[in-house]
Amino acid sequence: ALTLGLDVLEALNVTQYKVLINTLGDKESQEAYQNALKDHFKDDVATMCADCQRRYEQNPLRMLDCKVDQDHPALINAPSNTGSLNDFSKDYFASVIEVLEAAQIPYEIDSRLVRGLDYYNHTVFEVVSTDPNVGSNSTLFAGGRYSHLVEYYGGPSVSAFGFGMGIERL
Repeated sequence: ALTLGLDVLEALNVTQYKVLINTLGDKESQEAYQNALKDHFKDDVATMCADCQRRYEQNPLRMLDCKVDQDHPALINAPSNTGSLNDFSKDYFASVIEVLEAAQIPYEIDSRLVRGLDYYNHTVFEVVSTDPNVGSNSTLFAGGRYSHLVEYYGGPSVSAFGFGMGIERL
């Protein structure tokens, strides 16, 4: 899916972009990281915005996306998920990186990149414009692995990988 999106950019002669990538790990790793985040934020959450306070209870991963408190010391010093990844998740992400390198796709690992929706797992990515005229809406397309999406909506367990692309941004 990532390479398909990059093919679309190439066909449209969009050349000023970079690929940001991260891993959320599997369900076990995500739960360990959410617990680490809750522990990290517990003494500071009352001083954070209302969205962060709600996210603390619902999904602390989403706190990392906060635009209001992005300069809050607790967010700046939040742990990355690296220490919460189990061996399977580390190996899975290493194999994704190997594929990118074999395909000669330049990338940056962004440990703050999260897709806070419950059905995402393992790989998440954003392709952002590096054109200085674009401004704050620089994400051209984003997505990742969401093996639990169909199951989340009551269907069977089906693995999937995809992205959403904003036509207006292209």
